[in-house]
Amino acid sequence: MSLDGTFSGWRPRQLASEGPRYLALVKALEQDIADGRLSDGDRLPPHRDLARELSLSVGTVSKAYQAAEQRGIVSGHVGQGTFVRRRSAARAEAATGYEPVNLALNVPAEGNETQILSALFGEVVRERDLAPLLRYHPHGGIWKHREVMAASLSDKSFAVEPARLFLCNGAQHAIDIALRLVAKPGDSILVDAFTYSGFKAIAAASHFTLVPVEMDEEGMDSQALKQACRRSGARVLYCMPTLQSPTARTMSLARRRRIAELAEELDLTVIEDDVYGFFFSERPVPIASLAPGRTFYVTSYSKCIAPGFRLGTLTVPTAHIAQAELLLHASTWFVAPMLGEAVVRLIENGKLEELLRERRRQALERYRVFMDVFPKAARLQFPAFYGWLPLPQEWSADQFAAAARGRGILVTPPIASAVGEGDPGASRICLGAPRDLIGLSDVLGILHDILGRHPASVVSVA
Repeated sequence: MSLDGTFSGWRPRQLASEGPRYLALVKALEQDIADGRLSDGDRLPPHRDLARELSLSVGTVSKAYQAAEQRGIVSGHVGQGTFVRRRSAARAEAATGYEPVNLALNVPAEGNETQILSALFGEVVRERDLAPLLRYHPHGGIWKHREVMAASLSDKSFAVEPARLFLCNGAQHAIDIALRLVAKPGDSILVDAFTYSGFKAIAAASHFTLVPVEMDEEGMDSQALKQACRRSGARVLYCMPTLQSPTARTMSLARRRRIAELAEELDLTVIEDDVYGFFFSERPVPIASLAPGRTFYVTSYSKCIAPGFRLGTLTVPTAHIAQAELLLHASTWFVAPMLGEAVVRLIENGKLEELLRERRRQALERYRVFMDVFPKAARLQFPAFYGWLPLPQEWSADQFAAAARGRGILVTPPIASAVGEGDPGASRICLGAPRDLIGLSDVLGILHDILGRHPASVVSVA
């Protein structure tokens, strides 16, 4: 039916057997619009009628219609029904501009952090004289803050000493300090073949040469590390053993021990980035506990609290304490004491653990949606706010990023993480930006639809 009140009589010719049923229905709808079986203004069957005809639940059909409306191919009118959208209206909306959905930037989902921090800062202002926090302080941070944070990071496998722990302006600053302590411009640094994009930025700015190390299902391959080290002569290793970015892979304890052994054997200094360890209810044993004399250990409160909460920690080997203080003096003097005070209070009143539980729950919920849409992706026991999506053989990561961008979605392009020119055959998909699970499911559904087609058939927008 068009807008005059008659039904189109539409039924999909075939529903794809893989993936969620509602996405299969959306895909069939898009295909029939493209093939001309449906025209602008045609009215689709009521939810219950189509559900009965296709042996689907009413909820599945409703979800499909909702996803199709968000993609701009249909429009719903209360009391009238759902209609194939008029192209003129769609073009008019597109001409007004829109904000792309950013699945390339790894951010936590919105939670209770704003309310918790608002109450906490208000408490500090009401109950404490602010003057002590506004003075000059030691370059590594207020001693009490370092004591409390060191204790919170310590467990039965890893003891963090306050004298070796320095407060930094986020993990990025901590990594930069560690590199300055152990490398000079022109030096070679061993990294995963696909590594953290922020580390690539530091390396480029400081003129380091990155040496890629092949990866397997646990991340950095130990045998490949040995070969790359001997071939390049590099003496510094940067790695993320837990939920590696971008691949979300986690090393076993055996792999961590082997990396620590190789660090001793090959005289390597290790910079261990453990910003995602908090996603585990029991943090995996860090390499820093296995090779403490040669490992710089990095964590971050920005990742678990909020991106704008710029506070990280750098735990250094004892031999580097004095030089670390000098570099902190040179780079930032000291971190804003209010942030350290906030973390200490969050630790002591239990609110930090409350936030961590919320982050773990959010990550699990969002990763389940990701796995529902992409069941062939690697299943993680402890998910983070991103997943590693294997691509069909006919798709390159660059093609996929371009096609997604053409549909208003940003995904991590391979150039952000690749060390060298190899194609990863996969793409990191960040899951924290969409406001809710339905919005996330809808956006992932568009990506699923893109990959269901051949690259040559997809019109991308550069």
